[in-house]
Amino acid sequence: MATIGMHFGHDAGAALTDADGYRIIEAERRLRLRHVCGGNDGFRQAAAGWLAELRERAASPVTRVAVADWYTPVCRVLPPALVELVNEDARWTATGGTGLADAVTRVLKPVDWPLAEGLGDITLVAVRHHYAHAALAYYTSGARKALVLALDGTGNYAECGMVCLGDGDQLTPVMSFTNRGGPRFGLVYEALARRVHGSQFDTGKLLGLAATGDSDPSLLPVLRAMLVPQSTRRASPDLYEQLDEDRLTGSALRYADTWWEYDPVSGGYLDVGLADSSDDDVVHSFGSVFPDEIRTPDGRTTPVGTSPDERVCRDLAATLQSAVERDLTRLATGISRRFPSYSTLCYAGGCALNITANSCLAESGQFTRVSVPTCCDDSGIALGAALAAAEPSDRPALAGRSGWARLAYAGPQLEGVDDPPQGEADRPGGGLATRLSALGRTAREAADDDELVRTVADLLAGRRCVAWLDGGMETGPRALGHRSLLVSAHWNGARRHVSQTIKGREWFRPVAPICPQEVADRYFTGPLDHTESMLFAVRVRPQEAHRLAEARHIDGTARLQTVRRDTHPLLHRLCHAVGDLTGLPVLINTSANAGGRPILNHLDQALELLAETELDAVVLPGRRLIVE
Repeated sequence: MATIGMHFGHDAGAALTDADGYRIIEAERRLRLRHVCGGNDGFRQAAAGWLAELRERAASPVTRVAVADWYTPVCRVLPPALVELVNEDARWTATGGTGLADAVTRVLKPVDWPLAEGLGDITLVAVRHHYAHAALAYYTSGARKALVLALDGTGNYAECGMVCLGDGDQLTPVMSFTNRGGPRFGLVYEALARRVHGSQFDTGKLLGLAATGDSDPSLLPVLRAMLVPQSTRRASPDLYEQLDEDRLTGSALRYADTWWEYDPVSGGYLDVGLADSSDDDVVHSFGSVFPDEIRTPDGRTTPVGTSPDERVCRDLAATLQSAVERDLTRLATGISRRFPSYSTLCYAGGCALNITANSCLAESGQFTRVSVPTCCDDSGIALGAALAAAEPSDRPALAGRSGWARLAYAGPQLEGVDDPPQGEADRPGGGLATRLSALGRTAREAADDDELVRTVADLLAGRRCVAWLDGGMETGPRALGHRSLLVSAHWNGARRHVSQTIKGREWFRPVAPICPQEVADRYFTGPLDHTESMLFAVRVRPQEAHRLAEARHIDGTARLQTVRRDTHPLLHRLCHAVGDLTGLPVLINTSANAGGRPILNHLDQALELLAETELDAVVLPGRRLIVE
């Protein structure tokens, strides 16, 4: 049987799981609207189409539909029974003990939901937000036993995380975290991102900016108290490090005209004033507004800026990143010691996109492996909901660590490749090359893979930029060699050319190197056994810093993707072919899209990028075509 999952919050989508694998539809890539949710115009009609599409693609009948429990009054497409559950059933808000295990999935009756009318006799299941994150992390990891951690800004009821134990086909929730008590890693990160970059969705930009600043020792304890108040640290000393009161007493945060002094009882700032407030107020206070000014115990005040070009913003980003890394590592280590028989950590939620913090977990020595799914943020919630509600037979057989690619490229194939030119059908024998010619594009068709790789390598060695569009689209926010813009790392100015000139991105945004796995340790150090999906940071070897100046970030780190011959045969060969020409088998990779737009998945969008920017070619490896 098959199970469909749906998510209507930001980064909404739909997904299918059955014995044959996964299929994921990310709404923003279909609707061309960043961070789309169920309240956007046109979503209802589109979602109905996605359900029908997934049902048709399922290898067996769809018997269950799982809906993540996000709810807002502007979302008009949720099952009424889910709205009733969210608003009226207090048991659903359980945060610990046996109550939590009963409040992560719930069969909804009746199935009075117009979107499901075409699906026949189905079981409709509600799935709690963080349990969906946990299910995604565990059931796609290949592990048979794992500690599972989900952390993000907030889910429903101000919950910000969950801990589960995975054993075989069972995933048991054992702990829940709320923003009221912390950890508020995601929420405070969102607040500073909103302050500096204008949107809570710009946390990735803030992470990039952090590398350009210096952590301030006097501000560090203040930010750590914002993340986890001392009251929570005192209550769970095995999970959180207690802070030095002498470095907090006398400190304060200014919001508009009001100073909030450090409160020794709650061990925080806003905490005492929010004690009797709603969860929504807690989320808004910590996640929507960052302090305008910070006072440290020595009386020094630090006005908080609003631009990435201001030094104070860069230093605050670096300080907050240091705080998150320190407290996250302590938290994960403490949880692991509570459950010592689980050596694998599966990790998901928006916080799992923090690649430098991920590397701290991988290098902590506490875990033999840290597994992060490519769509660990809310773009994976639909699939997580499906996996949480599915019978074991509805989930693909575990494929071990090598099975990560099954999820990573579970998106749709490139659209528009087989469409005829507008107003005319393909002429006999012409195929795609004929269509491109009709659109005024020159298309070179390679005789074989050797010629394709050689031709593209010549372009890259000649300081050209190509869009490499191959196979199923990546799931999640990272381009992993299927919807990528590539340049060679050997020439000065390569990073600026692809990132700023072509994509219009900010100067501090990092690019990512791609390197064959078997030679990666010549150029990089760090958790190189975790780098296939660009979710862990590594360090450039000092002796290679000059040659890799274009591929590394400002702080000497790199968001590396290693490629293997068995998972990326042509891309692996391309890296080596460029290395033969330039002496450096490292490419720079960034997502194939213009600035501010979702990653493209239609040939016409690629041709538009080719026409409107300094992109030099579009490569379709599956067709052995190079479009210029």
